Amino acid sequence: MSTQYSKYDSVAFENFSKKILNELTQDESLTMTLSAEETLFSRISKARVRQITNVAQASIDYVYIKGNKTLSFTLPYKAFEEDVDLALKKLKISREWIEKLPDDPYLVRPAFYGITKEENLNALPSNDEMLSGVLDYASHVDLAGMFASGDIVRATINSAGQFHWFKTRNFYLDYSLYNNKQKAVKSLFAGSTWDALALRENIKDSELKLSLMDRDSKIIERGSYRVFLAPSAVAELLGTLSWGGVSMGDHQRGNGSLKSLWEKTKHLSPKFNLTEDFSLGMSPRFNDRGEVAASSMPIIENGLLKNFLTSTRTSNEYKVETNFATDWEGMRSPVIKSGSLARENILKELGTGLYLSDLHYLNWSDRETARLTGMTRYACFWVEKGEIICPIQDLRFDESFYSIFGDALVDLTNYSEIIPNTGSYSQRDVGGSKVPGILLSEFKFTL
Repeated sequence: MSTQYSKYDSVAFENFSKKILNELTQDESLTMTLSAEETLFSRISKARVRQITNVAQASIDYVYIKGNKTLSFTLPYKAFEEDVDLALKKLKISREWIEKLPDDPYLVRPAFYGITKEENLNALPSNDEMLSGVLDYASHVDLAGMFASGDIVRATINSAGQFHWFKTRNFYLDYSLYNNKQKAVKSLFAGSTWDALALRENIKDSELKLSLMDRDSKIIERGSYRVFLAPSAVAELLGTLSWGGVSMGDHQRGNGSLKSLWEKTKHLSPKFNLTEDFSLGMSPRFNDRGEVAASSMPIIENGLLKNFLTSTRTSNEYKVETNFATDWEGMRSPVIKSGSLARENILKELGTGLYLSDLHYLNWSDRETARLTGMTRYACFWVEKGEIICPIQDLRFDESFYSIFGDALVDLTNYSEIIPNTGSYSQRDVGGSKVPGILLSEFKFTL
């Protein structure tokens, strides 16, 4: 199982695309966006490989425009000549269908957004070698999870001449360790370079947490507690903010969650800084239209809102300036600036309260006031006087974003973790975040 991939390359995609684009008439325009991957997926249970699959798949999203009308369709892409015939047949049908459609009032026409090529293709060991390392280090524990490794491609080309290509190679081990009581500790080991020593330390850290899960769980009464949220839990909170929190379109429609921050009637902590930063190399700067966002853009700076994510479509509708966000106007490569809390001082500074490794089932409980709700998950502990005492039974929280990253924010850790998107429902996701842990003076639990 080699990690050297060549099936989907920029020259082949460009040559294929030009065969389609050359068939357009003067009053037609077209944007073609490629999503492709070559991935090894391996399911692991009890530290043994139970299922292994190599996936090579690609599709192209076509956005066809004629006059003021637009029509979209998706076709598979195998880099074969018959793909050209299929696309031209679909284009012919689209010419008939588009005449029956209404005009698009906020139409975004293709433009020339330059030509770029970015490939982050660090050499990785073979999949056999990486998997063997996982199984060797976990041979004495009940490890269950998914190992994935391979190349991901995103590219876009249009009839105005722009062409952008992004290809990245990475891996992740998304796993849980289970004890005899079937209690679990969840962890993630991921990156674009392989470090066997770091993998071993990651699993050893999970084993340590799992040993604490053998203790009887404590029932925590509802109320407010001093809390430390590990980076994985912070990443979950940050992900929820992309559901309308930083979208200019949602803000303009009255569905946004940071209205009070925009109007400066509420504030966040000056310690909180959030940036969209593509230097992580986990997501392309260009969107599906080929528009290229700034390499770095502050969203919240010293607790003040600096920018919403604004797509060109939203720009056309509300007469505001675009910053070339995607149409869904969510964060693709967010980074929260770290603080001063050292890893070895976390429990001491927490004192008595809750150490939360993971959160899940997050959603807005009151979008207008930026209130979030969710559940604790996996390795979450009761801490007294700087010492972990026991695990806790799961709790539901309901807390305001203005408290979490505002009045209650005591400090952020002086280290951060890169947490890639591990979704793979129809294809492996790109993107991820870089976040520290946070210490809060209070965090409200309702159940």
